[in-house]
Amino acid sequence: MALADRDTFPRDKLCGEFLSYDALPILEAFGIDLSAAPTIDRCRVVGRRRTYEFDFPHPARGISRMLLDSLLFRHAVACGAQAFEGSTVMDVAADRIVTDRGEIAARVVVGAWGRWGRFDAQLGRAFARDRAHRHFGFKRHYRGPRDPHIIELYSFDRGYLGVSAIERDETNICGLVHASRLAGHKGRWEAFVEQIREEEPQLDAMYGRYTPAQEGFLSSEPVIFRARSAVEGSIFMIGDASGIIDPLTGNGMAMAIQSALVAAPFIARALANGHRRRVEDEYRQEHRAFFGPRVAWSRRVAFLLSRPALLETSLSLARTPAAGQFLLGHTRVERDEVIRLADRWFSIE
Repeated sequence: MALADRDTFPRDKLCGEFLSYDALPILEAFGIDLSAAPTIDRCRVVGRRRTYEFDFPHPARGISRMLLDSLLFRHAVACGAQAFEGSTVMDVAADRIVTDRGEIAARVVVGAWGRWGRFDAQLGRAFARDRAHRHFGFKRHYRGPRDPHIIELYSFDRGYLGVSAIERDETNICGLVHASRLAGHKGRWEAFVEQIREEEPQLDAMYGRYTPAQEGFLSSEPVIFRARSAVEGSIFMIGDASGIIDPLTGNGMAMAIQSALVAAPFIARALANGHRRRVEDEYRQEHRAFFGPRVAWSRRVAFLLSRPALLETSLSLARTPAAGQFLLGHTRVERDEVIRLADRWFSIE
């Protein structure tokens, strides 16, 4: 197996850096050491005048992509993957990839290039042309007083923020905003953060507790919440390349990890020279069934969270933890199902 990545590890990446509990059985099965990452077992939604809290049924983890991606990359290499670290992929097809170091022939190509890449346009993926549903993410690490066991969600006009602990006694504050709010900012995230602090006193109070632990903000290419196929041009997609859930759910990394295990038996069949088109169609269907309902529910909640007045009204009606438990149940899979996925992988291996 060849693993090509334009970066070298460890490296930072835009992410909410919240690792949901329904990813942990998979990483535990692979022996990934997450002991440095704080456990998070509670969520707090912060409105203009009200807050709403609920417990997770199992502890989650707060972990930077700098640490997690490096752990996963090194584990893959230790298991026999041939690493092309720091290699820029110039072209991709169903039977090869071309890097700045040369061409690599392949029997199966798996695309894990994230929520947006130039290959999406090259493959003619419909979502890449969408201009109406574009959002941008931004994050920065901070230091300051914190409760490491809780994740907080904050609302502002056409966007929201997640605040959670990561390793090294740091806190990640990561936001998502619709492109329509960024006219005139030209990537000046400091100015944008100052603007939303002026609009929402609860955000101003939150930011006031922290001092930056990083020199500047990290931001993303467009995040487009549109359906996408799990196979394009006979390339199997996993992670955000196969579908995106709203970051507010805290389930993005878990879904990415799960998608690799969902894809594994279909990739194995493709390698065994099975009926390729049938295998691709079956993977599309399996992926849609496994993740589609979660993505749909996340869009509904994102609509609420990016409208502070509407969120405030909703919080006034949420008097028990039931609403939070309902959201968790509709944006995650049961732990037994995750364990089944991991067991299926080891049976293939």
